[in-house]
Amino acid sequence: MTAAPVFRRSDWRDCPENPVIGFFRTPRAGFAIGDPQILTPGQFDGLWHAFYHGFYEDFTPFYHHLSSPDGVRWTLERKWPWRVGPSALFHEGGDWIVYTTVVAAREEFEACGATNFIAWRKSPDLEHWSDPVPVLYPEQDWEREHDEKPYLAVQARNPHMVRLAPGRFRLYYSAGTVMLPLCNYEEPKYVSFADAPTPFGPFVKHGSPILSPDPRIPHRNYGAGAIKVFGADDGYTALYNSIYLDGAGRPHSAINQLFSEDGIVWRESPENPVLPPTEGFKSQFVYQLDLVRFGGELRLYYNGRDGWDGATESIGFSSAYDVPGIRKLWDLE
Repeated sequence: MTAAPVFRRSDWRDCPENPVIGFFRTPRAGFAIGDPQILTPGQFDGLWHAFYHGFYEDFTPFYHHLSSPDGVRWTLERKWPWRVGPSALFHEGGDWIVYTTVVAAREEFEACGATNFIAWRKSPDLEHWSDPVPVLYPEQDWEREHDEKPYLAVQARNPHMVRLAPGRFRLYYSAGTVMLPLCNYEEPKYVSFADAPTPFGPFVKHGSPILSPDPRIPHRNYGAGAIKVFGADDGYTALYNSIYLDGAGRPHSAINQLFSEDGIVWRESPENPVLPPTEGFKSQFVYQLDLVRFGGELRLYYNGRDGWDGATESIGFSSAYDVPGIRKLWDLE
């Protein structure tokens, strides 16, 4: 059994300045930013860095880069006009790699029949990025599950890369979608993975979901959401944002902890959900995340949503202290 520490809701303290990342303009209904990826001082330079995707009133997507002296007060460095959704940052062998959920252009959709697929870009300096290289499409029946209305959503999305050992890499991803009532947008139904000998592939899919909706689990009764996996002494722990409907049929998301010896078969923590919706910017949804260590502090960055249709999404974090044995699975640790 893995010896990963068990997170309890009482372990976490919200940053008083939450949300710490907004829109750098007056927010309007429908604005959304999310899936923060965080670098701590010393991993790139002496600053904190944040990378995330987002869109504004015209729904044109961008990928953003911010910097900060403290991880609380942020300055926008640059945004790229990439057609991307949820993304994840990785480092291996001197390369910065970002795995992105690509929003398919018309010709890409006609070629693969998917509205979203996964690609990578690499950079030596977090500034100059290569062109995207597609690596994973939704091909199997369960990966292509979707509701027909109000629009088509055939997706592979929410990538997360981990380094299991030299020459062993695993790309976790979400696929299949469920449409959220009251929101009129989709969230992931399943989680699975694909393995490769390099972070660039070739990838071999596991072939079936490792997380699925489960009516016996109240916080995962509608969708599995997306996962981030970390090393934990003799095994793995993960945080994932499950999708669920409450007793009135209203949708929500919460962050939960999982445990595994092999990164394939996962057990729910008895303390779940770790971070449920509460109030303010995360009153209805607590979404995708990144977990970073800075000294004795663990910071869990995430995006929250303050309502349903027409709501806004922004980014905040919560902190826990004196939690040993959890690390990112890349070559910077």
